[in-house]
Amino acid sequence: MKKIAILTCAEMPEMLPYDQEVQKILIKRGFITDVLIWDEVLKLSRAHLKQYDLVLIRTIWDYYKKTDEFNDFLVRLEDENINVLNPVDIIRWNMDKKYLMQLESEGYDIIPTIFNFAGEDSFSLALDKGWEKAVLKPMISAGSYDTFVLDMCQKAKFDGLIEQYFQNRPYMLQEFVPEIALGEISTITFTEPGKGSDVVLSYSIKKVPKEGDYRVQNDFGGVYSLHEVDAKIKQLSHKITTRFNDRLLYQRLDGIWRNGKFLIMELELVEPDLYLNFSKQALNQWVDILERILNKN
Repeated sequence: MKKIAILTCAEMPEMLPYDQEVQKILIKRGFITDVLIWDEVLKLSRAHLKQYDLVLIRTIWDYYKKTDEFNDFLVRLEDENINVLNPVDIIRWNMDKKYLMQLESEGYDIIPTIFNFAGEDSFSLALDKGWEKAVLKPMISAGSYDTFVLDMCQKAKFDGLIEQYFQNRPYMLQEFVPEIALGEISTITFTEPGKGSDVVLSYSIKKVPKEGDYRVQNDFGGVYSLHEVDAKIKQLSHKITTRFNDRLLYQRLDGIWRNGKFLIMELELVEPDLYLNFSKQALNQWVDILERILNKN
């Protein structure tokens, strides 16, 4: 009987409701399905995960607070040659937002960003670019963790934040794009690794912040709705799948429209919310993909 381990974190031991539904369906279809707290696995024998035909990364939403442990965990997955999706090397690349620098160098359009690794004068660079407002955030973070918005007249505030939060810690300074008030678009795409770049399913979620805020997360009052995928975004998602040699199971591409151009805010390949609660069809197709992968192994 095929076995799958679904990884979550101690803060969310029961995962999201739709992940629970996925687990129930997999069990009904005859698969042994275990939910594991990712960092507790480090306390188990190194061979523990070898019993599983697939290890699926889901709501490991505290990894950015435990980067040393998470890197150890990734090394263990590699050392034991565990079948994990998305693959470990892609996860390692994607967990640090400096990947945006690489995407930009490859011709992808991103939110205007200044990457700071060694104490450069990012504030002056932002002023030189004519920014009126900026977003300060760590290179490794999630869910607006240690993220701050400031006007470009607030040099003292910027210096204080750097001293308090970013001493010896790489950070990003991004232009605040007011179009965020019109909504951030998250496009989720599923493909079957090793079966070419044909998309199994793709759908978009529009996330609009509450009035006067810039944060689109539900926790901060953001309102979500399901949408068809724009043709330009669909082409972009396909290009990303091809970029990773058709090895992705899932991707979530977050961005906003500005002057007719889609600017990437983030490319989520580690542990994105897939918003399966918005589409029963998407949830069922997600389970179908997992079943085919498990039966293939």
